[in-house]
Amino acid sequence: GTTTTTTKQRQHQQEDHHRDHRVKRGVSSLDKNIVENVLNTRNVQDLRERLEEIKYTKEFITLERFGEVCRECGCTEKKPEEYVDVMKNAGLVIQIEDYVYLEPQNITRAVINALPGVPSRIYGVSDTELKKLNEEYDQMREKVVLAEKRAQRRANQLLYGGLVVLSAQLAMFIRFTYVEFSWDVMEPISYFVGLANVIMGYIYFMFTQRDFSFGTWQSQMMQNAMDRQLKTGKFDVDKYEQMARKLRRRYMVR
Repeated sequence: GTTTTTTKQRQHQQEDHHRDHRVKRGVSSLDKNIVENVLNTRNVQDLRERLEEIKYTKEFITLERFGEVCRECGCTEKKPEEYVDVMKNAGLVIQIEDYVYLEPQNITRAVINALPGVPSRIYGVSDTELKKLNEEYDQMREKVVLAEKRAQRRANQLLYGGLVVLSAQLAMFIRFTYVEFSWDVMEPISYFVGLANVIMGYIYFMFTQRDFSFGTWQSQMMQNAMDRQLKTGKFDVDKYEQMARKLRRRYMVR
């Protein structure tokens, strides 16, 4: 009887040991899946933010370029076509053959506007009100397009100005190193100048919550210049966007 009891106890201990091992293995696998999902979600979010930046300058990109952007953002677990499907399901892009359109709402509006004799009831207004809305929208749209062009020129001017400043800085260091002084004198100065550039990039990240890149910097400068121009001209942005949504037109100002 004692031997039988001892044997049963050993069996129970072995079963408990195997069960604990399976539980630990399951928890480890679960933790790994959670980490992978979190990382994948973060990469997809980076991809979404990158597409938001690109659409300021381009309304569509090729599927090949979309794949390059995926790799830049760390989205390599799936094929680019699968990430396109993810963005399509979220309503962020539309794929037509080998092109990915970054503003799907513009495609919808373009189709509606291209159709002949679209009844005014689609827009929820009468024929007279629709005609009046279109005329008022076209007038406001002209001001927005003009502000966009001026903002583009302003951003380009600042970019060229930055190139001049960097070129002048390089020329100054070359002259001071080989003509006026020596590398022993210029080495600590160059270190402090480089550190100052890093600090400026860090400050940029603190205010914008984005890593510094010339693309995002240009987009930010364009947006700020456009906002100032519209504000100076007492342009009613809210009214314009409400009309654009009602007419299913392009309304991205901010």
